[in-house]
Amino acid sequence: MLQPIVAQEKKFSAGIADDQWQVPAEGKAQWVKSNAKRAGDGPSLEEAVQRQLALVTALSGRGGVFRADWHFATGLGLPHPVENGLAWHHTLGVPYLAGSAVKGLVRAWVEVWDDSLDDEQRQQRLVTWFGSLDQAGAFLFFDALPIAPVNLRADVMTPHMGKWYEQGGEIQDWRHEPDKVPADWHAPVPVPFLVASKPQLLFGIAPRHRDCPKEELDAVFKALKQALDWLGAGSKTAVGYGQMQEDESGTRQLYKDQKQREQKQREAGETRRREAERLAERERLDPFERSLLDLIDARPDKNQSEIVYLIGQVKSGRWQGVEKQQVARWLENRMKGTKGQWKPQSQAKKPEKDRDYQNTLLVLQWLKG
Repeated sequence: MLQPIVAQEKKFSAGIADDQWQVPAEGKAQWVKSNAKRAGDGPSLEEAVQRQLALVTALSGRGGVFRADWHFATGLGLPHPVENGLAWHHTLGVPYLAGSAVKGLVRAWVEVWDDSLDDEQRQQRLVTWFGSLDQAGAFLFFDALPIAPVNLRADVMTPHMGKWYEQGGEIQDWRHEPDKVPADWHAPVPVPFLVASKPQLLFGIAPRHRDCPKEELDAVFKALKQALDWLGAGSKTAVGYGQMQEDESGTRQLYKDQKQREQKQREAGETRRREAERLAERERLDPFERSLLDLIDARPDKNQSEIVYLIGQVKSGRWQGVEKQQVARWLENRMKGTKGQWKPQSQAKKPEKDRDYQNTLLVLQWLKG
Protein backbone atom coordinates (compact mmCIF):
# COMPACT_ATOMS: atom_id res chain seq x y z
CA MET A 1 0.00 0.00 0.00
CA LEU A 2 1.39 3.39 -1.00
CA GLN A 3 1.97 5.91 1.75
CA PRO A 4 -0.22 9.04 1.44
CA ILE A 5 2.33 11.48 0.01
CA VAL A 6 3.60 8.93 -2.52
CA ALA A 7 0.02 8.28 -3.56
CA GLN A 8 -0.43 12.02 -4.05
CA GLU A 9 2.49 12.02 -6.46
CA LYS A 10 0.86 9.20 -8.40
CA LYS A 11 -2.38 11.14 -8.86
CA PHE A 12 -0.74 14.54 -9.15
CA SER A 13 -2.45 15.33 -12.45
CA ALA A 14 -5.87 15.39 -10.80
CA GLY A 15 -6.75 19.08 -10.60
CA ILE A 16 -3.17 20.40 -10.85
CA ALA A 17 -1.53 19.14 -14.04
CA ASP A 18 -3.21 19.46 -17.44
CA ASP A 19 -3.77 16.66 -19.94
CA GLN A 20 -0.25 17.20 -21.31
CA TRP A 21 1.27 16.68 -17.85
CA GLN A 22 2.19 20.36 -17.73
CA VAL A 23 1.86 22.07 -14.38
CA PRO A 24 1.38 25.84 -14.07
CA ALA A 25 3.71 27.68 -11.71
CA GLU A 26 1.02 28.20 -9.10
CA GLY A 27 0.18 24.49 -9.24
CA LYS A 28 3.72 23.56 -8.30
CA ALA A 29 3.78 25.93 -5.35
CA GLN A 30 0.34 24.71 -4.31
CA TRP A 31 1.44 21.08 -4.27
CA VAL A 32 4.64 21.82 -2.34
CA LYS A 33 2.78 23.94 0.20
CA SER A 34 0.06 21.33 0.70
CA ASN A 35 2.64 18.64 1.45
CA ALA A 36 4.88 20.67 3.75
CA LYS A 37 3.86 18.68 6.80
CA ARG A 38 4.75 15.66 8.89
CA ALA A 39 5.35 12.51 6.84
CA GLY A 40 5.63 8.89 7.89
CA ASP A 41 4.02 6.54 10.39
CA GLY A 42 5.87 6.29 13.71
CA PRO A 43 5.25 2.59 14.50
CA SER A 44 6.08 1.54 10.92
CA LEU A 45 9.33 3.50 10.98
CA GLU A 46 10.26 2.08 14.38
CA GLU A 47 9.64 -1.45 13.13
CA ALA A 48 11.68 -0.90 9.95
CA VAL A 49 14.58 0.73 11.81
CA GLN A 50 14.70 -2.02 14.44
CA ARG A 51 14.67 -4.71 11.78
CA GLN A 52 17.46 -3.05 9.86
CA LEU A 53 19.54 -2.53 13.00
CA ALA A 54 19.00 -6.20 13.92
CA LEU A 55 20.24 -7.22 10.46
CA VAL A 56 23.29 -4.96 10.72
CA THR A 57 24.06 -6.36 14.17
CA ALA A 58 23.60 -9.96 13.01
CA LEU A 59 26.17 -9.29 10.27
CA SER A 60 28.64 -7.97 12.87
CA GLY A 61 28.16 -4.46 11.54
CA ARG A 62 27.63 -1.09 13.12
CA GLY A 63 24.75 1.35 13.09
CA GLY A 64 24.52 4.96 14.11
CA VAL A 65 21.90 7.71 14.32
CA PHE A 66 22.82 10.98 12.62
CA ARG A 67 20.91 14.25 12.87
CA ALA A 68 20.93 16.83 10.09
CA ASP A 69 22.09 20.29 11.14
CA TRP A 70 19.56 21.93 8.83
CA HIS A 71 17.68 20.85 5.72
CA PHE A 72 18.05 17.53 3.96
CA ALA A 73 16.94 16.78 0.41
CA THR A 74 17.60 13.77 -1.75
CA GLY A 75 16.52 12.86 -5.25
CA LEU A 76 15.87 16.43 -6.45
CA GLY A 77 16.84 15.32 -9.94
CA LEU A 78 14.19 12.62 -10.10
CA PRO A 79 11.40 13.18 -12.66
CA HIS A 80 8.47 14.97 -11.08
CA PRO A 81 5.76 17.41 -12.19
CA VAL A 82 7.15 20.18 -9.95
CA GLU A 83 10.57 19.70 -11.61
CA ASN A 84 12.30 18.80 -8.35
CA GLY A 85 11.52 15.37 -7.00
CA LEU A 86 12.28 13.74 -3.70
CA ALA A 87 13.45 10.18 -3.11
CA TRP A 88 10.58 8.54 -1.23
CA HIS A 89 10.91 5.17 0.42
CA HIS A 90 8.50 2.90 -1.44
CA THR A 91 6.83 1.38 1.62
CA LEU A 92 7.51 3.89 4.41
CA GLY A 93 6.56 7.07 2.54
CA VAL A 94 9.45 9.19 3.88
CA PRO A 95 12.57 10.72 2.31
CA TYR A 96 15.56 8.43 2.69
CA LEU A 97 19.10 8.00 1.40
CA ALA A 98 19.69 4.87 -0.66
CA GLY A 99 22.52 2.57 0.33
CA SER A 100 24.21 3.23 -3.02
CA ALA A 101 24.26 6.95 -2.20
CA VAL A 102 25.77 6.24 1.23
CA LYS A 103 28.45 4.14 -0.43
CA GLY A 104 29.13 6.87 -2.99
CA LEU A 105 29.42 9.49 -0.25
CA VAL A 106 32.00 7.48 1.70
CA ARG A 107 33.90 6.69 -1.49
CA ALA A 108 34.03 10.38 -2.43
CA TRP A 109 35.48 11.18 0.98
CA VAL A 110 38.18 8.52 0.65
CA GLU A 111 38.94 9.28 -2.99
CA VAL A 112 39.12 13.08 -2.81
CA TRP A 113 39.00 14.50 0.69
CA ASP A 114 40.77 12.20 3.15
CA ASP A 115 44.21 13.82 3.35
CA SER A 116 45.42 11.32 5.97
CA LEU A 117 46.12 8.81 3.18
CA ASP A 118 48.92 8.76 0.65
CA ASP A 119 48.18 7.69 -2.93
CA GLU A 120 49.04 4.05 -2.36
CA GLN A 121 46.93 3.79 0.80
CA ARG A 122 44.06 5.58 -0.91
CA GLN A 123 44.03 3.21 -3.88
CA GLN A 124 44.26 0.17 -1.62
CA ARG A 125 41.38 1.41 0.49
CA LEU A 126 39.21 2.14 -2.54
CA VAL A 127 39.67 -1.37 -3.89
CA THR A 128 39.26 -3.06 -0.51
CA TRP A 129 36.26 -1.14 0.75
CA PHE A 130 34.33 -0.51 -2.46
CA GLY A 131 35.50 -3.27 -4.79
CA SER A 132 36.54 -3.27 -8.43
CA LEU A 133 35.52 -4.95 -11.65
CA ASP A 134 37.13 -8.14 -10.38
CA GLN A 135 35.93 -8.23 -6.78
CA ALA A 136 33.15 -7.09 -4.49
CA GLY A 137 33.82 -4.52 -1.81
CA ALA A 138 34.43 -5.57 1.77
CA PHE A 139 31.43 -3.66 3.16
CA LEU A 140 27.67 -3.49 2.74
CA PHE A 141 26.07 -0.05 2.93
CA PHE A 142 22.44 0.04 4.05
CA ASP A 143 19.72 2.56 3.23
CA ALA A 144 19.68 5.47 5.68
CA LEU A 145 16.16 5.48 7.16
CA PRO A 146 14.49 8.14 9.31
CA ILE A 147 13.97 6.84 12.84
CA ALA A 148 10.83 8.97 13.33
CA PRO A 149 8.27 10.83 11.18
CA VAL A 150 9.88 13.61 9.15
CA ASN A 151 8.88 17.27 9.15
CA LEU A 152 8.70 18.47 5.54
CA ARG A 153 9.07 22.13 4.67
CA ALA A 154 8.69 24.20 1.53
CA ASP A 155 11.87 25.71 0.13
CA VAL A 156 12.58 27.62 -3.06
CA MET A 157 15.51 28.02 -5.42
CA THR A 158 15.82 31.03 -7.74
CA PRO A 159 17.90 30.20 -10.81
CA HIS A 160 18.67 33.28 -12.93
CA MET A 161 20.02 31.71 -16.07
CA GLY A 162 17.95 28.66 -16.86
CA LYS A 163 18.19 29.13 -20.63
CA TRP A 164 21.97 29.34 -20.42
CA TYR A 165 22.14 26.01 -18.61
CA GLU A 166 19.62 24.41 -20.96
CA GLN A 167 20.61 25.86 -24.35
CA GLY A 168 23.85 27.75 -23.85
CA GLY A 169 25.74 25.33 -26.07
CA GLU A 170 23.38 26.04 -28.97
CA ILE A 171 23.91 29.83 -29.18
CA GLN A 172 24.59 30.98 -32.74
CA ASP A 173 24.62 34.75 -32.24
CA TRP A 174 24.43 36.04 -28.68
CA ARG A 175 23.21 39.44 -29.85
CA HIS A 176 20.00 37.88 -31.14
CA GLU A 177 19.61 35.40 -28.32
CA PRO A 178 19.97 37.49 -25.16
CA ASP A 179 17.76 35.16 -23.10
CA LYS A 180 20.38 32.42 -23.44
CA VAL A 181 23.31 34.56 -22.37
CA PRO A 182 24.50 34.32 -18.72
CA ALA A 183 23.92 37.83 -17.43
CA ASP A 184 22.68 39.58 -14.30
CA TRP A 185 19.71 41.21 -16.04
CA HIS A 186 17.74 37.97 -16.08
CA ALA A 187 14.88 37.78 -13.59
CA PRO A 188 15.03 34.89 -11.11
CA VAL A 189 12.55 32.08 -11.62
CA PRO A 190 11.30 30.71 -8.27
CA VAL A 191 11.26 26.92 -8.20
CA PRO A 192 9.53 25.42 -5.12
CA PHE A 193 10.57 22.08 -3.69
CA LEU A 194 10.26 20.01 -0.52
CA VAL A 195 12.98 19.46 2.08
CA ALA A 196 13.17 17.47 5.31
CA SER A 197 13.88 19.63 8.35
CA LYS A 198 16.58 18.27 10.69
CA PRO A 199 15.72 14.60 10.25
CA GLN A 200 17.37 11.82 12.24
CA LEU A 201 18.50 8.88 10.12
CA LEU A 202 19.91 5.47 10.93
CA PHE A 203 23.02 4.64 8.91
CA GLY A 204 24.31 1.07 8.87
CA ILE A 205 27.49 -0.55 7.56
CA ALA A 206 28.35 -4.25 7.81
CA PRO A 207 31.31 -6.33 6.64
CA ARG A 208 30.68 -8.68 3.77
CA HIS A 209 32.71 -11.39 5.52
CA ARG A 210 32.74 -12.15 9.24
CA ASP A 211 36.53 -12.32 9.42
CA CYS A 212 36.77 -8.58 8.74
CA PRO A 213 38.89 -6.91 11.47
CA LYS A 214 36.96 -4.63 13.82
CA GLU A 215 39.53 -1.89 13.21
CA GLU A 216 38.58 -1.88 9.53
CA LEU A 217 34.88 -1.51 10.34
CA ASP A 218 35.69 1.33 12.74
CA ALA A 219 37.73 3.01 10.00
CA VAL A 220 34.94 2.91 7.41
CA PHE A 221 32.43 4.18 9.96
CA LYS A 222 34.80 7.01 10.86
CA ALA A 223 34.98 7.88 7.16
CA LEU A 224 31.16 7.98 7.07
CA LYS A 225 31.06 10.37 10.03
CA GLN A 226 33.64 12.65 8.44
CA ALA A 227 31.85 12.62 5.09
CA LEU A 228 28.50 13.52 6.67
CA ASP A 229 30.13 16.25 8.74
CA TRP A 230 32.25 17.87 6.04
CA LEU A 231 30.53 17.02 2.76
CA GLY A 232 26.90 16.35 3.60
CA ALA A 233 24.49 13.84 2.09
CA GLY A 234 21.92 14.22 -0.64
CA SER A 235 21.30 17.31 -2.77
CA LYS A 236 22.40 20.95 -2.47
CA THR A 237 25.25 20.16 -0.09
CA ALA A 238 27.16 23.21 -1.38
CA VAL A 239 24.75 25.47 0.53
CA GLY A 240 24.79 23.40 3.71
CA TYR A 241 22.06 20.84 3.08
CA GLY A 242 22.60 17.33 4.37
CA GLN A 243 25.40 18.00 6.84
CA MET A 244 24.94 15.64 9.77
CA GLN A 245 26.45 14.90 13.15
CA GLU A 246 26.23 11.60 15.01
CA ASP A 247 23.57 11.65 17.72
CA GLU A 248 25.31 9.43 20.27
CA SER A 249 22.40 9.47 22.71
CA GLY A 250 20.03 8.51 19.90
CA THR A 251 22.34 5.67 18.89
CA ARG A 252 22.53 4.38 22.46
CA GLN A 253 18.75 4.56 22.82
CA LEU A 254 18.28 2.64 19.58
CA TYR A 255 20.59 -0.15 20.70
CA LYS A 256 18.87 -0.19 24.11
CA ASP A 257 15.49 -0.53 22.40
CA GLN A 258 16.93 -3.33 20.27
CA LYS A 259 18.04 -5.27 23.36
CA GLN A 260 14.62 -4.84 24.96
CA ARG A 261 12.97 -5.97 21.74
CA GLU A 262 15.20 -9.05 21.57
CA GLN A 263 14.44 -9.84 25.22
CA LYS A 264 10.70 -9.65 24.54
CA GLN A 265 11.12 -11.89 21.50
CA ARG A 266 13.05 -14.44 23.57
CA GLU A 267 10.38 -14.36 26.28
CA ALA A 268 7.64 -14.75 23.68
CA GLY A 269 9.52 -17.67 22.13
CA GLU A 270 9.92 -19.30 25.54
CA THR A 271 6.21 -18.83 26.22
CA ARG A 272 5.35 -20.47 22.88
CA ARG A 273 7.73 -23.34 23.65
CA ARG A 274 6.19 -23.97 27.05
CA GLU A 275 2.71 -23.81 25.59
CA ALA A 276 3.66 -26.31 22.88
CA GLU A 277 5.06 -28.66 25.53
CA ARG A 278 1.92 -28.25 27.62
CA LEU A 279 -0.32 -29.09 24.68
CA ALA A 280 1.84 -32.07 23.72
CA GLU A 281 1.69 -33.36 27.28
CA ARG A 282 -2.06 -32.87 27.35
CA GLU A 283 -2.45 -34.98 24.20
CA ARG A 284 -0.86 -37.90 26.06
CA LEU A 285 -3.52 -37.78 28.80
CA ASP A 286 -6.69 -39.86 28.85
CA PRO A 287 -9.82 -38.11 27.53
CA PHE A 288 -11.38 -37.56 30.96
CA GLU A 289 -8.30 -35.89 32.44
CA ARG A 290 -8.00 -33.80 29.28
CA SER A 291 -11.59 -32.66 29.77
CA LEU A 292 -10.72 -31.61 33.34
CA LEU A 293 -7.87 -29.42 32.10
CA ASP A 294 -10.09 -27.89 29.42
CA LEU A 295 -12.66 -27.08 32.10
CA ILE A 296 -10.00 -25.47 34.30
CA ASP A 297 -8.68 -23.38 31.38
CA ALA A 298 -12.22 -22.12 30.73
CA ARG A 299 -12.89 -21.00 34.33
CA PRO A 300 -14.22 -17.41 34.42
CA ASP A 301 -11.82 -16.17 37.10
CA LYS A 302 -8.27 -17.06 36.04
CA ASN A 303 -6.98 -15.89 39.43
CA GLN A 304 -8.98 -18.58 41.20
CA SER A 305 -7.00 -21.65 42.28
CA GLU A 306 -7.49 -24.71 40.04
CA ILE A 307 -8.02 -26.85 43.16
CA VAL A 308 -10.61 -24.51 44.66
CA TYR A 309 -12.42 -24.27 41.33
CA LEU A 310 -12.66 -28.05 40.85
CA ILE A 311 -13.77 -28.61 44.44
CA GLY A 312 -16.53 -26.10 43.84
CA GLN A 313 -17.57 -27.95 40.68
CA VAL A 314 -17.71 -31.26 42.54
CA LYS A 315 -19.80 -29.66 45.30
CA SER A 316 -22.22 -28.36 42.68
CA GLY A 317 -22.88 -31.94 41.54
CA ARG A 318 -21.15 -31.77 38.17
CA TRP A 319 -19.87 -35.38 38.48
CA GLN A 320 -21.27 -38.48 40.12
CA GLY A 321 -20.09 -42.01 40.78
CA VAL A 322 -16.88 -43.13 39.08
CA GLU A 323 -16.25 -39.76 37.45
CA LYS A 324 -16.50 -38.07 40.84
CA GLN A 325 -13.85 -40.45 42.20
CA GLN A 326 -11.62 -39.75 39.19
CA VAL A 327 -11.83 -36.03 39.90
CA ALA A 328 -11.06 -36.72 43.57
CA ARG A 329 -7.93 -38.70 42.60
CA TRP A 330 -6.81 -35.86 40.34
CA LEU A 331 -7.35 -33.39 43.20
CA GLU A 332 -5.43 -35.64 45.60
CA ASN A 333 -2.41 -35.78 43.30
CA ARG A 334 -2.50 -32.05 42.60
CA MET A 335 -2.89 -31.13 46.29
CA LYS A 336 -0.05 -33.45 47.33
CA GLY A 337 2.15 -31.80 44.72
CA THR A 338 1.35 -28.32 46.04
CA LYS A 339 3.02 -27.34 49.30
CA GLY A 340 0.57 -27.05 52.20
CA GLN A 341 -2.53 -28.08 50.22
CA TRP A 342 -2.82 -31.72 51.36
CA LYS A 343 -3.58 -31.73 55.12
CA PRO A 344 -5.14 -34.92 56.50
CA GLN A 345 -4.62 -33.44 59.97
CA SER A 346 -4.91 -29.89 61.28
CA GLN A 347 -2.98 -28.18 64.05
CA ALA A 348 -5.33 -25.20 64.00
CA LYS A 349 -7.30 -24.28 67.13
CA LYS A 350 -10.40 -24.16 64.96
CA PRO A 351 -9.99 -26.92 62.35
CA GLU A 352 -13.32 -25.99 60.80
CA LYS A 353 -11.70 -22.74 59.64
CA ASP A 354 -8.61 -24.46 58.19
CA ARG A 355 -9.53 -24.38 54.50
CA ASP A 356 -6.80 -26.75 53.28
CA TYR A 357 -7.69 -29.27 55.97
CA GLN A 358 -11.41 -29.08 55.12
CA ASN A 359 -10.66 -29.47 51.39
CA THR A 360 -8.53 -32.54 52.13
CA LEU A 361 -11.36 -34.09 54.15
CA LEU A 362 -13.77 -33.53 51.27
CA VAL A 363 -11.44 -35.19 48.78
CA LEU A 364 -10.89 -38.17 51.10
CA GLN A 365 -14.65 -38.51 51.46
CA TRP A 366 -15.16 -38.45 47.69
CA LEU A 367 -12.43 -41.05 47.22
CA LYS A 368 -14.36 -43.47 49.42
CA GLY A 369 -17.38 -43.04 47.16
